[in-house]
Amino acid sequence: MRRFLQVFCAFFSAIIMALAIQNEFLLFGSPFLGLFALVPLYTALAQASSFKKAGLLMSLQMLCTHIFSSFWLGYFKDFAIFTLGATALTYAVFGYYIGGLFFMPFYITRKSALEEGAGMRPFNSPMRILLFAFLWTVYEWVKSVGFLAYPWGTLIMSAWRWKLLTQIVDITGTWGIGFLFSLFNAVIAEGLLLLPSILGSDTNNALHIRQQTKKRIFSYINTAVFCVSLFVLSTAYGIYRYTEKRTPIKKIRTLLVQPNFDSWLAESGKNALELSINLTEEQLNKTDRKPDVILWSETILPYALPAALHYYTYSPEKKPLISFIRENGIPFISGAPVELTADLPLAGTRTEDSGTRTKDGFAHSVSVMREFNNAAVYFDGEGNWLDFYGKVQLVPFAEIIPYADKAWMRSFMQALVGFSSGWTPGKHYTVFDIPLKNGSAKISTPICFEDAFPYICRNLFFAGSEVFFNLTNDAWSRTDSAEIQHYVIASYRAQEFRTSLVRCTNAGFTSVTDPAGRILYSLPLFESTAGIVDVPVYKRTLTVYAVLGDWLPILLGGLWGAFYLVFYIRRRIEGHKTCPAT
Repeated sequence: MRRFLQVFCAFFSAIIMALAIQNEFLLFGSPFLGLFALVPLYTALAQASSFKKAGLLMSLQMLCTHIFSSFWLGYFKDFAIFTLGATALTYAVFGYYIGGLFFMPFYITRKSALEEGAGMRPFNSPMRILLFAFLWTVYEWVKSVGFLAYPWGTLIMSAWRWKLLTQIVDITGTWGIGFLFSLFNAVIAEGLLLLPSILGSDTNNALHIRQQTKKRIFSYINTAVFCVSLFVLSTAYGIYRYTEKRTPIKKIRTLLVQPNFDSWLAESGKNALELSINLTEEQLNKTDRKPDVILWSETILPYALPAALHYYTYSPEKKPLISFIRENGIPFISGAPVELTADLPLAGTRTEDSGTRTKDGFAHSVSVMREFNNAAVYFDGEGNWLDFYGKVQLVPFAEIIPYADKAWMRSFMQALVGFSSGWTPGKHYTVFDIPLKNGSAKISTPICFEDAFPYICRNLFFAGSEVFFNLTNDAWSRTDSAEIQHYVIASYRAQEFRTSLVRCTNAGFTSVTDPAGRILYSLPLFESTAGIVDVPVYKRTLTVYAVLGDWLPILLGGLWGAFYLVFYIRRRIEGHKTCPAT
């Protein structure tokens, strides 16, 4: 029965976590549920009888949380075996091993449980609480960085509605949110575990028990007060930052186009270019003020530049793209492939003179391995291709394949999913200079889930970016929750760097977010539509997070490791003292 309850607690923790994160029932999630999502898991780990069982409990919780909150990864065309299957397996395996780390504080204090109950080890409770919060923060950081990074399914996401609390990210990054929420969960769970020792005796012995556990209770209360104090201080800072008056130094009048097509479906993507031109033209006909820039989403232009530049001078047939750009005289940014193994045109080169053409209008490289960037391409108002930004952080196994230069890997991938090569990661953090009526604005274009990675946006910020213009294709997910989850993760970048975040997507969530995390403008999900918005540009501010980066999880990880190092040394010293003299 006890084992069944532990399994239920781990499973129940996953359910609460999935409901706290943005989902189909609570579209923007629930911070309140986020405060209690880990309580069942904590109690289950506290009562586990071994490292193995703790590992299995953690494995179950992480596996179920991932599947419940990211089930939409199964819609990623033929790659679902990687996007959902492989990731679920990874969490199950990783959870088993990390479960042992979470179990360690409970294990090392279990031998002194009687002394702790008698008030002789009052610091055991705070130690368990803090170590749990330290490790959970480090865990969410580790899962959000690197080649296999996946920053979804975190406590961080559940806090989005509480803007007064999330303002601390300009100091701590989102890891400060994860620490606060995991700390609160641990405090509540530890209090529930402590409760039976206070109330579980008859009246005659109640006074005696309270005397024994007075120090223990006092130590726990101090920890709870510390937790509440952090929330109060964070909220006070949040009030200051959220209500701070910010005056834009300029505005970028931007036309955002959301064509609502699934690039995985051939029929849907076939007319995407023509649809995007029509939506753009409709908006231009409605306004008296010409936009400063036209922004299209990822994957709108299907053929690789520079070879396809000639193709776009006569396609689409009704209104060719290059002619459309020249006709309107507005700078233009869109998602498109760029071939790195071709001769790239210089800035200002006329499009019809760019690239090497054959009779079919496309260049054919003689390279053994052709390399392509998933890119954002920038045209000036005369239709000249000026520059591009290549996506740096690629989706593992879907956009980038490890060892793709090896014949055995290409054969394996060809047999498994029908393709044998992927994109080449971008190597430069390119910033585009957009001309305005008075001066110019420097914008960066993180592509798709790159806006979920602070380090990408941090590098773009230090490259000179004044505003983040994200180009995304999430239409394949088919679910509102997937679109909102992506937006929620990305929205923290605006607060971290105190800048505006513009998102132009295939199907949602197309929006503009201000430096305080407020949504200034948005388009409805999964609708073919477009809109013009004046994007505020603020004076660049060097936040603590911009300067120091991920200092908090590194610090907490160091404190976690230092505790166990000191514990190990002390145990060795005590062991030597108790050894009989020879």
